[in-house]
Amino acid sequence: MKDYSVIGSGSVGTALALALCRKGLELKYLADSSSARARLARKLVGRGRATTDNRLAAGSARLIFICVPDDRIPEVVREISVLDLKGKFVFHTSGACSSELLLPLAEKGARIASFHPIQTFAGSLSPPEIFKGIYIGLEGQPEAVEFGKRLAARLGAQALLLSAAEKPLYHLALSISSNFLVVLLHEVKEILAAVGLEEAAVLDILTPLLNKTLQNVKNLGVEPGLTGPVVRGDLKTVEKHLAVTARKPGLDRLYRAMALEALKLAEKRGLSREKIRALKRLLERR
Repeated sequence: MKDYSVIGSGSVGTALALALCRKGLELKYLADSSSARARLARKLVGRGRATTDNRLAAGSARLIFICVPDDRIPEVVREISVLDLKGKFVFHTSGACSSELLLPLAEKGARIASFHPIQTFAGSLSPPEIFKGIYIGLEGQPEAVEFGKRLAARLGAQALLLSAAEKPLYHLALSISSNFLVVLLHEVKEILAAVGLEEAAVLDILTPLLNKTLQNVKNLGVEPGLTGPVVRGDLKTVEKHLAVTARKPGLDRLYRAMALEALKLAEKRGLSREKIRALKRLLERR
């Protein structure tokens, strides 16, 4: 199967379209509700045709990727379910939603699955190499999942097989690890702005620290990779932190919640009961 269309010309759809082109597949259409976005994606990818007609895109290829926001998937499904889809494969790229959203297309002959790249896509165009070495969450009909595994391998990725019931848990874990990391870094940036550091300097300072933290976690494991005042039972340092966070209620709630979770890991690491009780009293006191 060499030809495909992508419905949804955002960052994921455009990156996927480009990567599959580079792997020898023929792009038929890049479709989007915005003609400007479709044309921009076509310009960035350099292949296929731009359209706002999802039925044209779906009817013109044997492989169809639906890369629209989750709440728009049912709308696209309704739109293309009028077509004869026998012999076609249809994937959506949602992390949280299962392939059940595509069941009306299965009734029209399509083989369906969810195909979710475990990667973050920012900016207008990610390089095709962004898929290399990552995992792709796959769930759906067996034949579609098997085809999805071959596509993942072609992109240089590995397959992570999931059930429909596992999708929300899986996506929650990914969202916390990626999206909320950015939220934490925003808070850090705001704190360091108070000592006169610009964002570029903050990122230069933090990047080696973050890289080493991830390396420690990978080499040692999650729990052994935790360092810092909580796992050491350093009450005085935590008191100093709380004196700063007290000026910012949102940050204070976040710090206390994270520190209390860190305290659970510290307990597993063998921190004394006396220090655990003292830290818990401090962190729960308002």
